[in-house]
Amino acid sequence: MKVLLVSPQGSNIYAKMKVGLPPLGVAYLAAVIRENGYKVKIIDRSIEQRPLTVEDFSPFDVIGISADTPRYPEALEIAGAAKKAGKMVIMGGYHVTFLDKEALETGVVDIIVRGEAEEIIINLLNTIENNGDLHKVKGISYIENGELVRTPPAPPPRNLDALPFPARDLLPMDKYSSMMAGLPLVNLITSRGCPFNCYFCSSSKFGGLKWRYRSARSIVDEMEMLYHDDGYRAFAFMDDNFTLSKRRVMNFADELEKRKMNDIIWWCFSRVDILIRNEDMVKRMAESGAFQIFLGLESHNEQTLDDYGKNVGNKEQDQAIALLHKYGINIHGSFIVGDINETEEIAMQTARWVQKVNPRVAQFSILTPYPGTALYNDMKREGRFLHKNWKLYDALHATVKTDGMTPDKIQKILIKDYRMAYLNKYRLFHPRKQSPEITKRLKKLHAKQGGLKSLIKPFKFFVTFWMEMQRTKPKKLIAKMKKQNNEKPLIHIIDNDIPGLDLSIDNKKPHLVNGMIGEDKPSKNGRIQNPFPDDGK
Repeated sequence: MKVLLVSPQGSNIYAKMKVGLPPLGVAYLAAVIRENGYKVKIIDRSIEQRPLTVEDFSPFDVIGISADTPRYPEALEIAGAAKKAGKMVIMGGYHVTFLDKEALETGVVDIIVRGEAEEIIINLLNTIENNGDLHKVKGISYIENGELVRTPPAPPPRNLDALPFPARDLLPMDKYSSMMAGLPLVNLITSRGCPFNCYFCSSSKFGGLKWRYRSARSIVDEMEMLYHDDGYRAFAFMDDNFTLSKRRVMNFADELEKRKMNDIIWWCFSRVDILIRNEDMVKRMAESGAFQIFLGLESHNEQTLDDYGKNVGNKEQDQAIALLHKYGINIHGSFIVGDINETEEIAMQTARWVQKVNPRVAQFSILTPYPGTALYNDMKREGRFLHKNWKLYDALHATVKTDGMTPDKIQKILIKDYRMAYLNKYRLFHPRKQSPEITKRLKKLHAKQGGLKSLIKPFKFFVTFWMEMQRTKPKKLIAKMKKQNNEKPLIHIIDNDIPGLDLSIDNKKPHLVNGMIGEDKPSKNGRIQNPFPDDGK
């Protein structure tokens, strides 16, 4: 059996800037599929930006497509083209895990894989090849005799060290452009699952509440392969909870030292509360090459932080920032605009604070209710959705009605936030302290951090970003969408409960449904995450 895995490109600003990292989700799937004797190929649409044709699908028996929320519409287009070619279509990812019924009733998807798919996909492919009983495959959804079938959930992989490394050899690694401190950046995943069950995030629902992690030895084995075989010296750990275990971080630093990998730099996620409790860990991270840490700082308003359920206040956030400054580790700060009760005054309070913090990277996101989150359920219950145009659910566009600001005002604030964060006296006249160890490593690597190029790329990004915001002003966009809906029934529908779908590729009447796995009770804790480690240099 031959399998084609497709990662959609997406339509947000990052895709337009052609800034990205290899899609490790499909690369992990490809690795386990190949390990089990099946032939597999990957098409990453962020690199191969061309329409897929019958010729692309014809050599394969099964087409697998990954679908997070903003890339879901494109995933459906790919699925429609694959069905026209007569292929079986399997779809997985966050969006369809929680809205499986919606995807299946489009008629272009045969089977949904729910949750982490490495073990499910092998059971499923074996069953398909042997004409077995789909009811016996855990973790899938499909339509049978006009009825939705959801088999029992499958447990996620427990021993992450036993998984093969992602099949990067099936990806055009030389085409990915993400950089850190002027060095080509490669991404890794070192843990899964999340015990925090955040209000804005579906990670705990998707991967479970139990934190599962790779050993320090396994992580450095993969790094060493990328170091020697591909020449990478900059690494990004994309899992939410890299620093959850202090002992693992310490062992990781020891493992790097033991293997004499003393000319690398790395980036990871962490949390304010974990950092301020573990200063010795932060010190060791700096010594082992930690160049930058992602922190979800979100806001500088105590009430907003309470609404987000952060369990930390301004005092703790300032302590974490001071700690990273002390050891010369750069900050990638993530901030949210558009909380239900946030006013322009509160948003500007945060913006002015961001200027003083002067993080190396300031990332602003609009509060976005993704399927599978308690936030999504609250917004649905309260009737706050502006639309279900999933392409715009990218944390850069207003998608819900709030009490403090209009949708257009929220998007204007987002532009202003970026302008204030990157064009101010603090950034121009207050250079950040860098640890002596990082300075030594960057000098050894001849990393080029400054220069004209470092100014041009962020400027280009801001211009493209500004143009996208002008094109997608909510008031204008919704009026346009409503007009299109009146003229063409197959265009996205603006409704609080019904997501629209354009199936004009095969002239079928669209099935408009709202499938949801379970309804969570309203909650008030957590945070949104939209990781983007490229510092634009």
